[in-house]
Amino acid sequence: MSNELKSVEGLINQGRYLEARERTLMLRNDSIDTLRVNQLLALSTSKCGSPELALEYLTALYERFPDDPETAGILGGIYKSIFRKQQSTKYALLSRDTYAKNFTQTGNYYTGINAATMSVIAGKAQQGRELATQVISRLETVTTEWEWATLAEAYLLTKNRDKALTAFTKARQLIANDWGKVLSVYNQLWLLDHYMPIPKEVLRIFAPPVVVAFSGHMIDAPGRETPRFPAVIEPQIKQSIKAALNTLNASVGYCSLACGADILFAEAMAERGGEVQLVLPFAQADFVNISVAFAGAEWIQRFQALLEKYPTVKLTVENYGGNDDLFVLLGKSIFGSAILRSRSYQQEPFLLTVLSEFDLKRKEGGTRDILQLWPFMQRHTNINPDGLVAQFQPEAAISKTELIIDRIADRPVLYQAWLDLSKLIMAERLAAVKVIKAKLEDQPAVKLFDEQPEAILIGMDSEIALMDALRAIWTEIAPLKVEKPLRIALQANPVKIKDIASDSNLISLSAIGRLIPNGSLCATHTMASVLALYPKKFQLEQVGSIKANDDVYQDLFKVEFIR
Repeated sequence: MSNELKSVEGLINQGRYLEARERTLMLRNDSIDTLRVNQLLALSTSKCGSPELALEYLTALYERFPDDPETAGILGGIYKSIFRKQQSTKYALLSRDTYAKNFTQTGNYYTGINAATMSVIAGKAQQGRELATQVISRLETVTTEWEWATLAEAYLLTKNRDKALTAFTKARQLIANDWGKVLSVYNQLWLLDHYMPIPKEVLRIFAPPVVVAFSGHMIDAPGRETPRFPAVIEPQIKQSIKAALNTLNASVGYCSLACGADILFAEAMAERGGEVQLVLPFAQADFVNISVAFAGAEWIQRFQALLEKYPTVKLTVENYGGNDDLFVLLGKSIFGSAILRSRSYQQEPFLLTVLSEFDLKRKEGGTRDILQLWPFMQRHTNINPDGLVAQFQPEAAISKTELIIDRIADRPVLYQAWLDLSKLIMAERLAAVKVIKAKLEDQPAVKLFDEQPEAILIGMDSEIALMDALRAIWTEIAPLKVEKPLRIALQANPVKIKDIASDSNLISLSAIGRLIPNGSLCATHTMASVLALYPKKFQLEQVGSIKANDDVYQDLFKVEFIR
């Protein structure tokens, strides 16, 4: 039993909350109903973005074990999560009271500082200062980053600005570039700043990293009639990219790795000690042949060096197959991933491009084609190579070698939804299927519809068309008062239309769908990054990750429609 619990705790520590929740539910189904199992079930459920459901699991447990510090700490955190979602003072007070009771019993600085902060948020500033003063007295020896951060927050609450600044500086030095810890402190300060003034110097110390998405032209291929990015201007473009990154103070960059601007951007980020997140649209060998090799062996070496150094997401491990919509998905994923990352910091990202303003041609998935998808045009900087190109004479035309590509027919990129009906009784299931079919009737974007015994699979060539249909379905099924509502999993991938039964992406989607809580709408990272391009339509919250297969973990995001 202890090994099983350690396994669940390990999943939670890795951020794999959905898997942890599923494992604890299985333990409870096996009549293992211990205190720790229920604590882990509530914790993982809350981390999955369902604190209200977690509260149902934990309230009765807390009544049975009111003096247990672990139960109290988890419950206080759940109340705090609900407060953040609903902004109801009721939950701020419940959180404060739960933390404060535990602090009185145990003297634990973690529950103490949370009790103090939640007091201020709940409008009980004097009580918050009193609790913060007690926390300060308990922290006689301070060594770790969390102790320094706690002490700093306590000084902040007692209005000792200078000591708070000194302690926050010490905590930040110990945290270094662990952005997860930086974000944890920043989010606490960001929330507190809505209820009491936080000195700007403190907010600057824990300012989250600046995130930059990038897209740019490849080096001109041999035989290009009109120069756009000849190899001779590479040094100037590299210098312009470095200057732009310095101006933006960029810390995190999202890009692909085509020869030319992509690789120059990744190298420039590396040289400034930044974090680089790489995205490839399909099998690496095909990408090199199509987007790197024509520029020469040196570019292949630079590609390999970056690939070995930085984490890489592959949208699919399948071959290119002549499907240019994979490049469109690549652009969406790069832009959206940067948006998701920045949103977790309550920020908006920047976009940096290397884009000719003379060449107005739009190739599917090219820089100019995907630029229209960027939702924050006021945060876009472009490096225009046209002035540099004009200084150089075009090179003599070289006969172009055509790549031979094995075409893959009937494998479009589709935006997919897996609607689980397994929890519905037969009458509810029949009613739900009727609604789903009615909402999809005469919908031209539908390219795949598969009615399974306990689920329905939908694939469309438009993410907005899919989400509009799901919103209509969700709205109409809700009044049916089904005992357990639908759960829907979303992803974006190329799909083998004529062989869906063996399509590994679709098999993975159904496995993900069976892990998410009832009544939830969850998307894989790729699909979430696509939806992030529409910040006025969808709200996205990361709820952990699951192991999609033996080697790959999938980040999952809870999706909510914005009214």
